[in-house]
Amino acid sequence: MRPEDMVGQTLGHYRIVRQVGYGGMSTVFLAEDLNLGREVAMKVFWPRPGETKDFLRRFAREARVLAQLDHPNILPVYDYGEQDGQAYLIMPYMAGGSLKDMLKVRHVLPPAEAIRLITEALNALQYAHERGLIHRDIKPANMLFKADGKLMLCDFGLVKVISADGEGRSPLDTSGETGQAITGTPEYMSPEQIRGQALPSSDIYSMGIVLYEMLTGIRPFTSNSVMSVLMKHLNELPRPLREINPGISPQLEYVVLRALERDPARRYQRPSDFLQALKQAEMPGSLPAAPADWSTKTIKNTYGSPQGAYNTVDEANMRTVISDPQVLPQAMPRPISQPGVPFQSAQESVPAAITPPGRYPQLTPQPISHPGLVQGAPAQPPAKRAGRLPLAILAVLLVLLAGLALTLVTTPLGHNLFAGQTPGTGGVTPSTKKGITPVVTTNAKGGGGTPSTNTQGMLPTQTSCPTSGTARAFVSAPLVLGNDPNIVYIVNEGTFNAPTFGTLKRYDTSTGAKIEIKKMASTRIDDAQISDDGQWVLFTVFAAGQAQLRAVRMDGQGMQTLHCAAPGSHISNAQWSIDQKWVVFDEGPDTGGASVYLLNMASGSLQTELVPPAAGLAYKPRTWLDYTRVLMIGYAPNADAQPQNVYTLDINKGANQQPGDLQQVVTQGQACWDFDSSYDSTKLFVSQCTPGQPNGSSTVGVQPATGGTLNTFFTSSTLAINTVRVIDPTNTYLLATVANTGGDTSQDGLYKLKTDGSTPLRLTSDKAGETSSLNLFSQYFWSNVSRDGSMYALETSNFSTSTYTLMVGSLNGGTPTIFASISGTVLEIAGWTKM
Repeated sequence: MRPEDMVGQTLGHYRIVRQVGYGGMSTVFLAEDLNLGREVAMKVFWPRPGETKDFLRRFAREARVLAQLDHPNILPVYDYGEQDGQAYLIMPYMAGGSLKDMLKVRHVLPPAEAIRLITEALNALQYAHERGLIHRDIKPANMLFKADGKLMLCDFGLVKVISADGEGRSPLDTSGETGQAITGTPEYMSPEQIRGQALPSSDIYSMGIVLYEMLTGIRPFTSNSVMSVLMKHLNELPRPLREINPGISPQLEYVVLRALERDPARRYQRPSDFLQALKQAEMPGSLPAAPADWSTKTIKNTYGSPQGAYNTVDEANMRTVISDPQVLPQAMPRPISQPGVPFQSAQESVPAAITPPGRYPQLTPQPISHPGLVQGAPAQPPAKRAGRLPLAILAVLLVLLAGLALTLVTTPLGHNLFAGQTPGTGGVTPSTKKGITPVVTTNAKGGGGTPSTNTQGMLPTQTSCPTSGTARAFVSAPLVLGNDPNIVYIVNEGTFNAPTFGTLKRYDTSTGAKIEIKKMASTRIDDAQISDDGQWVLFTVFAAGQAQLRAVRMDGQGMQTLHCAAPGSHISNAQWSIDQKWVVFDEGPDTGGASVYLLNMASGSLQTELVPPAAGLAYKPRTWLDYTRVLMIGYAPNADAQPQNVYTLDINKGANQQPGDLQQVVTQGQACWDFDSSYDSTKLFVSQCTPGQPNGSSTVGVQPATGGTLNTFFTSSTLAINTVRVIDPTNTYLLATVANTGGDTSQDGLYKLKTDGSTPLRLTSDKAGETSSLNLFSQYFWSNVSRDGSMYALETSNFSTSTYTLMVGSLNGGTPTIFASISGTVLEIAGWTKM
């Protein structure tokens, strides 16, 4: 049963009114106590399939423990119960919001206020620890405010009870049956908790991160990848607080850094010790002992900003999308680089052995533009001249006009101008809106489109924003492609909130040449993808304070702005359909669920395709399944939960669809999983993984694209597969990345996986601290594999050194070729074409 379906139902003597929050394993509802006539908060847990009986047994035991907690800074448990295999806790309904809500508005708190709030939380934690309870999910979202401003520690859903029988497990922790599992929220988890070994001092570490965030406006470790966040906790040191906020005293900085020691033995061992150190830090002239050997540690400034010159408010606005999908609801397709690590201006570094010297033809063709010419408006006639034109000149003009007329009739531009699309219907006339007939091709995943026979110059295009809430038609003209495989990639320079240049480039794998497609000043490129015909790049930028959807031809001509988001809103997860007729994308504010829009590329008509829900899951596009169906991922706005489940959005159903119009085809909610669709759009390949110590494990299976049983064809007890992509029309091979967190990483890298379950071929090996990523923006095969199916492109990130590396290799194996590697400047793969 979906959470939204529970509204109006009654569990025990509590009637569910509406959903107010969502986590990975539970849902929080506003409910009415029918006996006492008061509002309460009901937290309903969702046992995993096959674990209901054991879950309910442990839940009953530990619910009794939680119900006995009596502390002024701990949210009490009124009641608990079970019904129809579902377990629930009843607590007071706190309408005053959370510390997370406060930080979204205020970003940074004065030290005195931050210490006061963390003191209340530490008092509650000391009380819990004295009773053998480890919270394991300390974070601002679990700190609520009463009407009088008092802070209440809540959500002991992952609490670890150190009991006499030695079980020491939460009712939600099934690691005893399935091996060690990670529980908690990635940005706030201690290194030992990541390894599945939570200790009382693990809560100290999490409290330290909360205090760090209150004082600086940022979390010490953030990224758009869960795995990279966890690796940062394990391998990196937090940036000293005074580099971000010089108003913090050295004493207070020492206390926070002591709480954030990676070695649990070097932290404060009890909340009361942490609290005592904070009190001492507030005393004038006092200096708590610095963390052992802290002065001898090398803390690399990866932010590229001078000490003391850091803009805290700017950094506070750089949100992570891992535990807060509502902030930038593009968490999965966003670049692997985390908000908050600026793009340092740097020259692209290329090993001399890779690209021969002197082979850098900088081609930046300019579009054929006419200043002052408005798109769609006729050009002004030339002024009349005295006398007659010579007959020869007149003849030449007639020939040119005839050629122009022929071009307009026979090219895609002419089709766009004269096809007679019906405005307001997404380019589909009312008679055909409910039954769009797809073009028949050899496979639904595309494969290069129709090759052009001659390149034509681009007529003027518009780069200014269209009227708010509207879009403009895509203007195109054919480009003749070559035969050399080219990788298109993104280079972002400058800081996240103050970009200097965003550049689209391509690398010719045959000649080693690097060519700028388009370099844009004061612009950050957020994502990019290549069209099926290989002639165009569709990309999203942040420029002039707005998120914009743009397109540019592969030769740099014809850049045009198709749509601009309203100020304060973001465009994300844009996906260009295989037949290049439609673009579907999310657009919404920083908080709450985004609306899903559908843009008709030919007519420029824009419609709301999926309305964001008032409560429950929101949805983000991941890839087109075929010409009319989009595969969507569910996520919980305003909640620290991982993306979950796969749904199908059918554009045949028209505009303003509701969540109930979607078809759920995959049920999945764990932290590490991925999927892709087959070439013929009939199957979905789904991977699931469990990172572990020393080794991770994973499974990969296949199921019908319309939903059904997942048939596992590959199982590994040593590989933690976190990404899968289909790369050939016969669905024989997948590309897979492996990333084990908190254990042995010697098996991490890129693999070629055969769907018959045989031993995979290892293509690359990650170096220490590296994380490999396939294309983060698109799942079409040409996003990761060359058009002839012979080569792959891969990006790796080393977050300890802020180094981004792009490489190309043969799908048959062998040493890959690095063609770009930069420290500080972010590089991302956009896809493959031929030039």
